[in-house]
Amino acid sequence: MPPKVLLIGHLYHPDGESHLASRSELTVLPAPDRRALLEAARSAQAISPRYPNLADAEVIEAAEDLVIIHTSGRGTDAVDVEAATARGVIVCNNPGFGKVPVSEHALFMLLGLSRHGREHDAMMRAGRGWQERLQKHNTIRDLQDGVLGIVGLGQIGTEMARKCAAAFNMTVLAYDPYVSEEHAAGVGAKLCPTLEEVLSRADYVSVHAELNDETRHMFNETTIRQMQPHACLVNTARGKIVSQDALLKALTEGWIRAAALDVYEVEPVGPDNPLLSLDNLLLSPHVGGLTQSFMSGSAMAVATKMLQALSGERPEDIVNPAAWEPAKQRAMRLLSGG
Repeated sequence: MPPKVLLIGHLYHPDGESHLASRSELTVLPAPDRRALLEAARSAQAISPRYPNLADAEVIEAAEDLVIIHTSGRGTDAVDVEAATARGVIVCNNPGFGKVPVSEHALFMLLGLSRHGREHDAMMRAGRGWQERLQKHNTIRDLQDGVLGIVGLGQIGTEMARKCAAAFNMTVLAYDPYVSEEHAAGVGAKLCPTLEEVLSRADYVSVHAELNDETRHMFNETTIRQMQPHACLVNTARGKIVSQDALLKALTEGWIRAAALDVYEVEPVGPDNPLLSLDNLLLSPHVGGLTQSFMSGSAMAVATKMLQALSGERPEDIVNPAAWEPAKQRAMRLLSGG
């Protein structure tokens, strides 16, 4: 019997689903209710949740023959990794595909804030361009020779640092307690010992941290107030790293000049969200990584690694390696019909 694969939400590209469908019994639940999800999970041997759909502890517990859970991108906050490890289920991610598209999107947002792109576009479309074009001139700051703060110097943060240091000669300050000074220096950044040092000195702050217990609401009233009044905040990482309530106060009361978000505390963003009323906020709908190369590459990687694990072959990018041996034994038992 072919292995049973469950996708909670479509993969980013149909090629990945076609690859899975040709080698497994594939079920796709684009937006399942809880009952349908748990029922489909019972027979699944591989699951891929697409955020905001979750493979939580209840889903993992329901899937008795589960071998692997694979996320679409780098983030694993859609998976209860601790519950998976306890069950002997490996969790894999896609760490290598997002660094170029997400860093480019963050740079686009940085430039948009610097040059008041949103406001100038609206002025032109309303026929007020030439009458009002000088209203923002005293707050436009060059990126060239400015100070960029990067929070999280992983693959995406590293790429962002490299781009901004090389292209704009920016002074790049980084906060990441899990990387070395040598790594930071290698991409033109100076590693700072505290978040406050980065926030208090930066003209622009770009968030590239992973979401975990340490980073949840890392940007709150206390930390945002540490930024300079002319500074701008960009978040292309995870929405829950930035407190929406704190950011709303910061932007309405002028603690900082502006912000740009690709990710949000609650997704999708509803029409009544107060963020939508702010004119000093640039928004995009969680599309930072969604380029053609990312979508195709990540979908095929998900399919390939899930099929590898189901055949008893160790895939790359396991985030909980302690679970591999029990997962492998389960895969081999299922292959033998046991």
